[in-house]
Amino acid sequence: MAPTAATHKHTGIRSRRPVLFAVVAHSRSAMTTKRKHRKPRTFTHAHRQRLDRAVTHYLDECYVRKTAARVSEFAAFLKRNPEYLTRTTVSIVGVTLREYLRRKQLEEAERLILKTPLPMHEIALHAGFGTTSTFYRCFKAAYGMPPGAFREVRK
Repeated sequence: MAPTAATHKHTGIRSRRPVLFAVVAHSRSAMTTKRKHRKPRTFTHAHRQRLDRAVTHYLDECYVRKTAARVSEFAAFLKRNPEYLTRTTVSIVGVTLREYLRRKQLEEAERLILKTPLPMHEIALHAGFGTTSTFYRCFKAAYGMPPGAFREVRK
């Protein structure tokens, strides 16, 4: 049975291969028109919980391996694009993925400072900071004092 000729609904051009014609016509129009803006996606509490679980799981691995937590590694861990994850995190939480990871790391560092007698360079490694200086800089920016002074004040 021979394929029947079909008329494209927008251009009125007849084609014997309507499926192929539709694909070619679509690709041409995609090249000549601007990208359509999508409606903003609405995220729920379940999305927030999933993000929290994924971040916690990734940071737990960083704590065990004593490696720095990085957005690019987290994206590879989830098999997603880093830019996509950052955009999605901003929509869900309201801060960038880097800032969100950093907050979770600081929560872990605070817990270690208050509950363990570990020295600060060990806490920096256990909390997933790459270097001790990064740990000190981030901690002081978040809490307004260095981690050693924080430990003394909170005793």
